[in-house]
Amino acid sequence: MALFLSRSVHKVDKKGRVSVPAAFRAALGEAISEGIALTKPMNRLTCIEASTMKRVGERIEQLEKMNEDTSEHAAFAMVTLGNMRQVPFDGEGRIVLPADFMAFAGVTDSAVFVGLGKTFQIWEQAALDAYMAEAEAIAAQNIAMLNKPAPPAPEAGG
Repeated sequence: MALFLSRSVHKVDKKGRVSVPAAFRAALGEAISEGIALTKPMNRLTCIEASTMKRVGERIEQLEKMNEDTSEHAAFAMVTLGNMRQVPFDGEGRIVLPADFMAFAGVTDSAVFVGLGKTFQIWEQAALDAYMAEAEAIAAQNIAMLNKPAPPAPEAGG
């Protein structure tokens, strides 16, 4: 499983090419040949979300569990798959960011890559700074959500 951690800033050239952090490329392993999937986040953050093609497959499996004849299924499929772009890596470890995604996220001449475990995001620095203040407040207010209760101990046989 690819594991994306940390944060780094990379230059974006006039063609929208940007080097993906070496650690992220290494985390992809052989899956790098499939490229990565880019999309706008469902939670309406103003960034570009990136994931492995394996992760896209997992999302498709989630969708397949839904009733296909519902408006909710149609909406999730449109937002997750209909908006997604599969982008390849070039020989220098770069990808091309789609112009409409760059405009949506406000990315121009530099991009901040933020690892989130199974996925990573690509941000414009000022937007990331603003969101981090909000995220820190949300996390602090909801820290108890991380503390899951231990499963009950099995009863002694008797």
